[in-house]
Amino acid sequence: MKKFYLLILLAASVVSTRAQYLTDSFNFDGVMRQYLLYVPPSYDGSQAVPLVLALHGLGDDMNNFAGVRFEDVADTANFIFAIPQALVDNQLTGSTAWNSGAGAFGITLNPSVNDVGFLNALMDTVSSRYNVDQTRLYSTGFSMGGFMTNRLGCELNNRIAAIASVSGTIGNGISCHPARVVPACHFHGTADQTVAYSGNTYGNDAEALVSYWRGHDQCDTAAIIDSIAHTTSNSLRVIHYTYPNGAYGSDVEFYKVIGGQHQWLGPSGYDINYALEIWNFFRRYKWEPQAPNAIADINADVLRVYPNPANGMLHVETDGMPAGSLSISDVTGRVVYNGSFTGQTTLSTAGFATGVYTLQLSDGVKRLVSKVAITE
Repeated sequence: MKKFYLLILLAASVVSTRAQYLTDSFNFDGVMRQYLLYVPPSYDGSQAVPLVLALHGLGDDMNNFAGVRFEDVADTANFIFAIPQALVDNQLTGSTAWNSGAGAFGITLNPSVNDVGFLNALMDTVSSRYNVDQTRLYSTGFSMGGFMTNRLGCELNNRIAAIASVSGTIGNGISCHPARVVPACHFHGTADQTVAYSGNTYGNDAEALVSYWRGHDQCDTAAIIDSIAHTTSNSLRVIHYTYPNGAYGSDVEFYKVIGGQHQWLGPSGYDINYALEIWNFFRRYKWEPQAPNAIADINADVLRVYPNPANGMLHVETDGMPAGSLSISDVTGRVVYNGSFTGQTTLSTAGFATGVYTLQLSDGVKRLVSKVAITE
């Protein structure tokens, strides 16, 4: 089994570049979590700038993944980006792995690690030190990092403005019920033998992923199709699909790489530079309040939250929503917890400050909201 999992979601083969990177860490859930941070020379703190999370694949690390060279784009576009480090999965693989929901035969990696919470806390940490535009927070990732990015689109959409995944879809181990429209972009090679373009063992197929976000965002069913000009010596051809006119001005985009393997293309030697195209997609979107739209509130009597006030533990259960997402926000509207929900759950409140919080359950069709007080 260990050997089997080492073969899935292999990391990109890239060369590390460390110019102007900062290596840092902070304690999250009792573990020191590491990340690389790149701040462009143009940043002077006088104006708020975007923040991009870039997530590596299974078995990879933050130093190696720096080789995708987002700094080349950040230097001209003036955004900060962070490359966080996943924890080692000691149960099956012995390799770094995100709790992304990617799985096979009912098995996922690092299932007890709260990576959604870690990445949320990473955005807080960077924002506490730099002038970050809180409406322009984005996530991208390769392979298992792509699965993790899609999980953020499912569960952290009340903060993330847009997502872009490369060779990673929505994992079999999670249910995706976003409460918001999520602009999404995906890149996938048709000859990918690790995360298959069709017949993906670990999540939905590439085209099914695109169809999911297109439908969720209420985009046009017919795509605008264009081919990227072929100017290099390799045999790969890139077809670009845009599904426009989604709710709240969103589009869903798809780059289909004919003959492409499990790889991140760019920054040179190919007809496309993924880092540049990802930024060109992100730059069009800001996080803005969205009306409930098709999401209907249901009687809060079916939502049971106790004890209230909570001190140490909080139990949430309902008969009105068998599965969905659970988020908790403080009085400022900042999300302090995000996760999935399957009828009932018990949370530790040890890390919460004393105060009144808003708890929300949503399955994308209906929503339950309750206030809860938390004491030390």
